[in-house]
Amino acid sequence: MGHLSRSHAGGSIGIQWSRWYLAHPKIFTVAAVIPMFPGISAYTAMISAVKISHFGYTEELMITLLSNFLKASSIVGALSIGLSIPGLWLYRKRPRV
Repeated sequence: MGHLSRSHAGGSIGIQWSRWYLAHPKIFTVAAVIPMFPGISAYTAMISAVKISHFGYTEELMITLLSNFLKASSIVGALSIGLSIPGLWLYRKRPRV
């Protein structure tokens, strides 16, 4: 839940800054979210997949692969949802009621 709230805050702040500085919102929002990407989890999952293909299946490697892959996928999903929600709310054409 932390990544979702942080990316939501980054998206909201980025949209506000884009209005102040008359720039595209992606300039601020994407730059704010890039450091939150789960590089170590994704890299560990990729290395586990390579080891499985090279050395063969072991339960330890498969557990490492799946746990790191699911962790990285859920973080990336939370980042993408949190980054897109402020834009959907702030640029909405219809009334919110």
